[in-house]
Amino acid sequence: MRLRWLVAVVLTVLTVPAVTRAADAKFLLVSDLHFNPMVDPSLVAELEKAEPERWEAILDRTTPIAFSQYGSDTNWWLLKSAMKQLPATLHHPTLVMVTGDFLAHNFPATYRNATHDTDAEHYRAFVLKTAKFLALELQRNFPGTKIFITPGNNDNDCGDYTIEANGDFLNNTAGVARDLAGGDDRFAASWKALGSFNVPHPALHGVRIISVNSIFLSQKYQALSSAHGCAPVSSTAAADLLVWLEQNLASAAQANQKVWLMFHIPPGIDGYASAMKQQSEIKGGAPDNADTCGSSIVPMWVPEWTAKFDALLAKYHSTVIASFAAHTHSDDYRLIGAAGPEREFVLMNPAISPIYSQNPGFRVVNYNRDGVVTDQSTYYLTNLPAASAKNRGRWKQEYTFTRKWKAGELNAASLSRVYDEVVAGESARANWLKLYAVSGPALEGEKPIARALYCAVAGLSVESYRECDCAGAKP
Repeated sequence: MRLRWLVAVVLTVLTVPAVTRAADAKFLLVSDLHFNPMVDPSLVAELEKAEPERWEAILDRTTPIAFSQYGSDTNWWLLKSAMKQLPATLHHPTLVMVTGDFLAHNFPATYRNATHDTDAEHYRAFVLKTAKFLALELQRNFPGTKIFITPGNNDNDCGDYTIEANGDFLNNTAGVARDLAGGDDRFAASWKALGSFNVPHPALHGVRIISVNSIFLSQKYQALSSAHGCAPVSSTAAADLLVWLEQNLASAAQANQKVWLMFHIPPGIDGYASAMKQQSEIKGGAPDNADTCGSSIVPMWVPEWTAKFDALLAKYHSTVIASFAAHTHSDDYRLIGAAGPEREFVLMNPAISPIYSQNPGFRVVNYNRDGVVTDQSTYYLTNLPAASAKNRGRWKQEYTFTRKWKAGELNAASLSRVYDEVVAGESARANWLKLYAVSGPALEGEKPIARALYCAVAGLSVESYRECDCAGAKP
């Protein structure tokens, strides 16, 4: 009798779904696909006429057959390799999260150059087909898995940073985002209004995923209406978005639920842009001193919105347990708030596009049953210069956070310790910079501006960034 009881217990344990076990809870984090289906202009007319379901057969005739190289966005061959690698790395993720930028940079100009067509309706139709095609590729590789997307600054009809609340792009893509996420009419309505949504985690009870369209918060944001020839329109989208976010966080807190946030552009300072602006000012005759450094700081968001967002995270620090972003194409992160138990972190994902000379990469993120993130592993393409349709791309694990940084867990405390080590020591800084560039050639250009890059990790306000970066400028 006792033996039968033990066998029954063992069988019960073995049949518990894998998603309930901390060691098996993993999801895929992907970003900045920046897909350009127009690399071969001879195929664009066919793509325009065909439904997205037929695009793959057409794109398989793309020439040249080499993967897009450093300095270029993602062509079909690189995208195809990445789409095959994602399920090969993690066959059954609990979800797939795509933190923005489906479309390649300069998509409107590329379309006009390839088609010599200036009809706005034709362009909008091509944008929608491209979004639908990418959604199909994700669904084909992850059937039955919920896929969550958030808009990037290139994802719109009128050009960079111009997405319109309640505009044509959000209305046209609402069905795409809803179907990927397995959402409902409420999901679609929220997407149409603000490009954002709030859904239950597909594998965890009591955890929600809130997607925030942070393009509205960007320092570069300008509302343009594609329905009116991409003319500027007045917009209260940023303020409306933060009100919406606070309402949703308050609702989650009242229900004792936890929240994962996802968005494209992170808060804080653009360290790379700040360094480039400072160098340009100095070349133009400005003195190489703290004043020039301070006047060259480039915020990611309007500072007012950053301050309000930081205040929200402080208020709901026990509700928001993780945040995921991208945009810089680098393996990076942000620390929000003062060091201590209430500090928050934002994990920033590397890109599939190699346009900024990082290697294409993505993450597998580990979490436990209460939704707390515990670890992550970054995977990257190791042979981009040689890869082609005939010479397959070779992807491998670059590192796992807890092993690389000798940490018990990935959290705000361990990320803070890594930051302190990077600031204090050359060895840790060299390791961090290599990972920041995803082991790509961007590393050589980033070494001279290392301080500007690491100061962006914890210096989210202009004042705190200036204190970190400009204190090291020449007097």
